[in-house]
Amino acid sequence: MSGWTEEGLARAWRALARQEAGEDWRFVHLTGMGAVSVEAGCHFPMGREALIVSFPGSWPVNPARLPEGKGFDVSVIAGQVVFDGKTAVALIRRPEGSPELFGIMVVDVLRTLQAAASTANRNVMEAFLERVKEWQAFMARTHRPLSSDAQVGLLGELWLLRLLADSSLGAAALDCWQGPLRAAQDFHVYSGAIEVKSTVRTGAFLAQINSVEQLDSDRAPIFLCALRFEENTDGVSLVDIVSALRERFAQAGVQRGFEALLMVVGYLHEHAPLYGRTLTLKDAKAFPSEGDMPRLTRAALPAAVRSAAYVLDLDALEIPSVGLSELLNTFGLD
Repeated sequence: MSGWTEEGLARAWRALARQEAGEDWRFVHLTGMGAVSVEAGCHFPMGREALIVSFPGSWPVNPARLPEGKGFDVSVIAGQVVFDGKTAVALIRRPEGSPELFGIMVVDVLRTLQAAASTANRNVMEAFLERVKEWQAFMARTHRPLSSDAQVGLLGELWLLRLLADSSLGAAALDCWQGPLRAAQDFHVYSGAIEVKSTVRTGAFLAQINSVEQLDSDRAPIFLCALRFEENTDGVSLVDIVSALRERFAQAGVQRGFEALLMVVGYLHEHAPLYGRTLTLKDAKAFPSEGDMPRLTRAALPAAVRSAAYVLDLDALEIPSVGLSELLNTFGLD
C-alpha cells in the first residue's frame, strides 16, 4: 500500500496545491483496483484536499443518495477530461474539517475499497458509499465523555501502543493501531494481530468479542491480550499516558496522526479533567487464538450465520498464555 499512508497522501496533496491557469481541479493518479481508478485531487479556489474514485461507464448516481454532513463533502465530478467515460465520485475536505482526520478517513476508505475489489460479487461503489456514510455518521455525532469502561478500554490499548513504541517498531507502532479505524482487531503487527481487552473489575474477566473475525481472520498469529488493572494512587491516568505518547509521537513528527486517532475513539481535550483516575497494571496475559482456544470460527458456523458476538470468560480459559515480553518476541520485536 505504498502512498496509502496519511503522510503519503499529504505529500500528494501538497504537490497539487498550486493552482495553475484558473483551473478548478488538479489530479494525480494513486492506484487502480481492477476497473476502479483512484486519484488524489485538489479543488480550487480554496485548494481543498480530495480523494476521487472513478468507476467505468456511466453509473446512475442520485445526488440525494450521496452522504452529507460535517468534515467533508461528497460529489460527482463532471466535465473533467481525465474522467471521460467514467463516473467519478469525490470526497472533498470542507474548510472546517481536520486535515489529519480527513487523511485517516481516506486511508480507511481506500482499504475498504481494496477489500471490496478483491471480493467476488461485491459491489465496489456500494461498499465505497457505505463506508463514507459510516464516517459521516461519526463526524456528525455529538461526542460525550467516555464512559468508565471505555476509559479503561482505551487505557489498555494505549498501554499496548506504548509497549510497541518502546520496541524496535518505534514510532511505526502508530501505524499498527487499527482499532480506531474499525479493523477487526486493535493492532495489526506485520501479518499478525493483537486484540486488547482490559478490566478493573474484580471477579471473572469477561471479554466481549465483537465479531467472529476478531479471533478468526486471515491474519496470523492472532493474540487476545488480557490486561487487568487496579486503582492505585501511584498509578497512571488516561491523561498521563496520552501526554506521554503525544510527546513521543511529536518527536517523531507523527503527533497529528495520533491526535486524529484520539478524536476517532472519542478522546477530546475538553474532557481530559474527567479522566484523572489512576491505575496500575496488575496482570497481563496474551492467549494465542489457535488450537484449543475457545472461539467461534467462520469455518465452523453455518453459512446462514452472517455475524455474531459473544462473551469469553478469560479466567476460565484452560490454555497456555504468554507474557507481554514473549508476545513481542513472537512478532520479532525487541
